[in-house]
Amino acid sequence: MKKNIRSIILVVLILIISLSLVACNKSSSVNNNINSKDNQSIKIDEKNTDDSSSVKELRIVTTYKPATNIVLALGGVKNLVGANDSALKDKLINSLDSTAKDRILEIGSKKHGINIEEVVSLKPDLVIMFPTKDTDETVKKLENQGIKVVSIYPENIELLQNEILNIANAMGKKETGEKLVKYFNDKLEFIDSKIKNISEEDRKTIYLAGARGILSTSAGTFYQHELMERAGGIDVAGKLKGGWNEVSIEQLLKWNPDVITSIMYTPKGTPKEILSNGKLSKISAIINKEVYQMPSNIEPWDMPEPSSILGMLWLSKTLYPNEFTDYDFSQDVDSFYKEFYGKSFKELGGKL
Repeated sequence: MKKNIRSIILVVLILIISLSLVACNKSSSVNNNINSKDNQSIKIDEKNTDDSSSVKELRIVTTYKPATNIVLALGGVKNLVGANDSALKDKLINSLDSTAKDRILEIGSKKHGINIEEVVSLKPDLVIMFPTKDTDETVKKLENQGIKVVSIYPENIELLQNEILNIANAMGKKETGEKLVKYFNDKLEFIDSKIKNISEEDRKTIYLAGARGILSTSAGTFYQHELMERAGGIDVAGKLKGGWNEVSIEQLLKWNPDVITSIMYTPKGTPKEILSNGKLSKISAIINKEVYQMPSNIEPWDMPEPSSILGMLWLSKTLYPNEFTDYDFSQDVDSFYKEFYGKSFKELGGKL
């Protein structure tokens, strides 16, 4: 009888151990997959650690600027074999890799669609897409070719940080991704500490002149809105919907912002050009000469990508200079690029 009991106990123990091993394997499988917001997943090679040779061999295609610049911030310029149209016009990518123009193929854009045949010909391990209904068929065609595809939509800070971590894991750059997100959050806390004593009544209202000129601006659903708000400004166009909006002179006069800022790709967007626009002469920002242009000649700092934290720092210190008297912005800019791109802002040809 005792012998039978011992046999039963032994069988039960073997079953428990077997079930535990199965559970561990399933857990490992889950941890080695990156889930995007639309429930796609990318299988991660367990050997893809930050210093593995497989990271260097990973072939990546990006189809729009935020994806391209996230890959660059993660040290992946050599992994790029295809990128969005106009990517190779940016000073940043060419400063990081002098062979980029000869080596990286432009494969289309979010606006005009991508050339699937060219993407397939590059034999990528990973394609990073923008999520729209129009891309569903494109994704299917690429996946049918055995290509892993992930769609990203980083239109707020939380989503951006999640996508940085997702792409970092896919590239085998987990530690770099975590370091980048930590840097981002540390600087957000720094901004908060500087402007914490500014009351809501004393916060400056701001208008951002956008991609189509002084009378275009971003909607409240766009990343630029959160950038302005986190910098301590009040976005006068925050209630607008959609993407880039066209507004009238009358609407801009009605908003009467304290500050106007343009971005590096705003047509006729220099402070001099905006200040000389007679139709805007009654706006507080014009009267008080509070008109600025977000700096950086190597990449835009307003888009949903890692360097946007520099845009927030710049805007916050520009809105509230008295709160940042002991702050050296140029040093932060240099250290950011040195840390994540391997070269300082100046070494990359950057100018403020």
